[in-house]
Order: sequence, then C-alpha cells, then structure tokens
Amino acid sequence: MSEFFTDNLIWVILYPLWVFLLIGTGRLFAVRMSKKLLTLITLTGSGLGILFSGGALINILQSGSKEFVFTFIKIQNFLIQLGVNIDKLSAVYLLLLFTISFFIQLYSSSYMSREPKYYRYFGYLNLFNFAMGLLLVSPNLFQIYIGWELVGLVSYLLIGFQYTNPLKSTAAVKAFIINRIGDTALLTGILCIIYIMWTYSVSEFVTLDFSDFNIISSIVYAHTNNFTFTILCLLLFTGVIVKSAQFPFHTWLQEAMKAPTPVSALIHSATMVAAGVFLTIRLLPLLTLSKEILIFIVILGMFTALFCSLCAICQNNVKSVLAYSTSANLGLMIAAVGFGNIDLAVIYLIVHGFIKAALFLSYGMTNNEYTDDTGTTLPPSFIIASFALAGLAFAGLNCKELFFETFKQNTFLRIEFLLTAFMCAVYIFKLCCKYPLAKGKRPHAREQISVWVFLLIITAGTFAVYGSQLGFPFWTAFAGALTAIIISIKAKECKEGKITQICSEGFFIDKFYSRYIYSCYGKITDIANKIELYISNNKFLVSFVKAAVFIAGNIEKYILDAAVNLCAICTKFASRELEHAQTRNIQTYIAYGVLIAGIIFTAILLTYALVINSLGGIG
Repeated sequence: MSEFFTDNLIWVILYPLWVFLLIGTGRLFAVRMSKKLLTLITLTGSGLGILFSGGALINILQSGSKEFVFTFIKIQNFLIQLGVNIDKLSAVYLLLLFTISFFIQLYSSSYMSREPKYYRYFGYLNLFNFAMGLLLVSPNLFQIYIGWELVGLVSYLLIGFQYTNPLKSTAAVKAFIINRIGDTALLTGILCIIYIMWTYSVSEFVTLDFSDFNIISSIVYAHTNNFTFTILCLLLFTGVIVKSAQFPFHTWLQEAMKAPTPVSALIHSATMVAAGVFLTIRLLPLLTLSKEILIFIVILGMFTALFCSLCAICQNNVKSVLAYSTSANLGLMIAAVGFGNIDLAVIYLIVHGFIKAALFLSYGMTNNEYTDDTGTTLPPSFIIASFALAGLAFAGLNCKELFFETFKQNTFLRIEFLLTAFMCAVYIFKLCCKYPLAKGKRPHAREQISVWVFLLIITAGTFAVYGSQLGFPFWTAFAGALTAIIISIKAKECKEGKITQICSEGFFIDKFYSRYIYSCYGKITDIANKIELYISNNKFLVSFVKAAVFIAGNIEKYILDAAVNLCAICTKFASRELEHAQTRNIQTYIAYGVLIAGIIFTAILLTYALVINSLGGIG
C-alpha cells in the first residue's frame, strides 16, 4: 500500500501548481471563487502532501529510494532529464514542508481575511509549495536549479506582496538582488561541472544525477587541480550561503521581515532557507573531497551563529530578533553538516522549523498588521516556544545537548557553541521580559489551532530526539535567561553605547550594500532605461528600423515568396504533364525515352563544345 504513495507523490507535488493556475485563470476571466472554497482546496493540497510524503517515507524506510526520470532535452549525446527522486532525505523534507504549510495556510485564512488580494496571496502560497516540492524531489542538479530559481521568484512575490507600500516593495527588491548573487554563482558552478564532463567525453553524466554523484565528484576531482577544484566548490557553496542567509549575505532575511507574518513564518520555518542545508547535503560527495572546504563550512557556520546572535541581542523589534536567530541557527546546522553529523543537522532543521513557526504565528496572534493595535504584546504560546528555542525545555533542549556532544573533539567549537547558546537565551528572553503578556484579545480559533499544534509537536519531539539532560548547554541557557532578566531590569537606567548601536545596525553591512550593490543595480537599470528611451525617441533610428523592416518585408514578399510560388507552379505543371504522358502505350513510352536520351546527349555535346572553346581548342 505504501508504494501507492511513492508512485503517486508527483501528482501531489503538481497539485499546488494546478491550484495556482486555477486561481490565476479565474481572476483573469473575472470568475469569483468563495474564500472558503479557495481555502479548502489549498488545505486539501497540503493535507494530501502530508499523507503521501508520510506514506512515501514509510515505504522508503522499508524498500529503499525510488527514482522516475524522463528525457527533457536530447541533442546527440547531450541528454538532460527531469523526474522525481524520492529518498529518505527528500521524504523528510517534504513531510516538513507540507506540515508547516498546512497550518500556516490555516492560520492565514483568518489572519489575511481582511486582505483585498486574498486570492493572489493563496495563489502565491500554492506556487511556493510547488517550487519547494520540485526542488526537494530533484534527481539531478539541473532540476534543483530550476526549483531554486522558482523558489527565489515566489519569495520575491511574497515579500513584496503589499507592493503599494514603498518600504515593502524595496525590501522585496533587495532580497531579490542579494539572492541573484548566489543563484549566479550556483549556475556558474553547475555549468563548469557540465563543461568538465563534456570535455572529457563522459556525456552520460552531463545531467549531474545524484545517483551518480560519487562518480561525478571523482571525475571532477581527477581532472582539476586543487585550486580549481576549491573555486568550483566555493561557487556551488555560495548559492547555499546566500539562500540560507549566512554571513555576509544574511541581510536579505531582515528585509523579508516586512512581509506579512505568515509569510515570514513560511520563509523562516525550515522551508525556503532550509533549501541551502538540503543542497549542502546533496553536494557532500563533492565537498568532502576537499578538506579545506569542509573546514571553511564549519568556520563560516559557527561565525554566522556568533555574529547573528550578537546582532540579535541589540535588536528591539521582535521580527528582527527572530530573523537574526534564524540565520544563527542555520549556521549551526551548516556547521554540523561540515562536521559530518548530517542526522543532527536534519533533526535540528525539523525542530527549529516548528519552533520558529510557533514563534512567528504566536507574535501574529496579538500583533495583527491589519488591526489598529499599537502596543506589542506576546501571548503565552510565545513564551513556551521561547523556552524551546533557548534550549531550556522540549526538543530544543535535546538538540542543544546533541550539538555539544558532536563538537566534543574540538574544545574551541564547544566554547563557541556554548557562547551562541548563551546569547540565544539572552535575546529571546529579553523579548519576553520587554513586552507584556497579551490581555483581552482573543485570537481566531484557526490561529490558535495552528500555534498549539506546533507547540504540541515540539513537546512530542522531546521524546523522539535523544539527548542527555541538564548538561552544559542547559545551564548556559539558564544563565542567559537570568542575564536577560537582569538586563531588562537595568535597561531603564542604562544608555545605549556605541557598540550596542553598531550591533543593532548589523555592523552597517546592509548600509554598505545599499550604497554600493543596490545603488549599482539601480544605476544599471537607469542606464538601460535611458538607452531604451533614446532608441524609442530617436527619429533617425526609428526611421532606419522602419526602413529595414519595410525592405525585409518586400524581399520576403516579392523574392522569397515568389520563388516558393514558382517552385510550386513548376512542380504542378510537371506533374500534370507526366499525368498526360501515362497513356499505357508501349510505343509512346519508347518515343519519350528516345526523346529524353537525345536531349541529354545533346546537352552533353554542347557542354563539351563550350568547355573546349573556352580552353582554346584541342591541341
């Protein structure tokens, strides 16, 4: 029975695309769909995703992974395939994606009910699910890149959903530009590997299938020197750095906070940003061939965790703190992959996804951007999820203990991790102490269901995630929580210093990007716009183009078309004459044969005479 889920999982992944096209077509032809029906078909897609990805995971655990591919492009020996590759990693990611998406969509049906563009919003959510699903079941790097770009595009649409607001529109553009850096680097790395495969006549691996990735990695390593191989790995990993919001490209995730709260929850809770961790695991057969690259991955992940935790402590906005927290925790996951503990990275990815979804949705329950509330308040569910994020309770505690055990061979990494855990407790409990508990406001039932389901999953995860209890990470987090309480008590008496201001501005990295990268992009677009205006307004160029088009049209009409028509007429005439020639009389056929032979013989004689005369005669 479980094979049924594996064999038909592709239809469940295509279902959100069908819903998106249905919504788009309906709006195009002004066909109104009730919000309840739209919500129902959207939730049905995510519900089926949970059912089928769970069934596929059970089947894979019993009988192994499965792959279905078909030819997409074939040019001689150049072959590119698309399809579905379902293994334990992709099935777990799909289950996480559809579970979180289901409850965020349920939450959104209440939270976004006053939004006039409700239909467009749910269309984007469905397209996001399809893009992530396409990425997660990719059998090769080529299809991963297609899903990678599509996820980036939909995230841009979701971040800039309320595009009439200049701040949110600018934030979407900033996030889009930064992601283009990583996408370009990733594409360059993929093309370089394809070129190596093609150059050394191993065209059967040009698609870069993950089933053959060990062989592909060995071929690339064998036909490149150490420097070239390192650069190639860095190009591929740059895509991971940007998508997972690692230093120094973490700033786009701060801009994404200007999106509606459910969108922020969807982007942060192990979906879009988790694509970087997913790709890192897929690329491990290649990355493990370079010890320097693995060291770089660990150092970058741990540095990002420390840097973003430090910046989070100095933030005053709840969503900004959570954004820096996401980058910091993703840094820990990437460091775990570089250190060789893939299971821990995936486990913490799942746990962190549910924790972060619970935090964002809890915040949204009492701070709805579609109401007139001015004061920030936090519900009890936010406090409970904070204990899990800090590592003081539930599955978060177990994961922090597992991280500490993973780094036992390196004392420096252990100290660095404990410092990160300390700062995590400081910034999350600083928020809990700063803002009062929500009173008087009763969130909608659908919002409460979504949040408490996530908290229930986090609690149940305590028993699923093995880890020793009350070790160094727990007491470090406990010290961080006490520090946060002390800071909150003394906050009114203390003034912010320059270091605090620098940290709160994220060490001015975003301002640096705004001055150079974003401004350069703006100047390029301005130049392109001026060129377009110059061409469209220049009478000489316009007249020249019109004249060229007129001449080309006449050539096509009076020469090319006439030649084609002449050939048709000649063919028609010849066929008609041949039809008349068929008299079934043998004497007539002999006469025609003699006539044709005479014509050919005469032509040969004339040609011979012309050639001889042109050469000056015989002799």
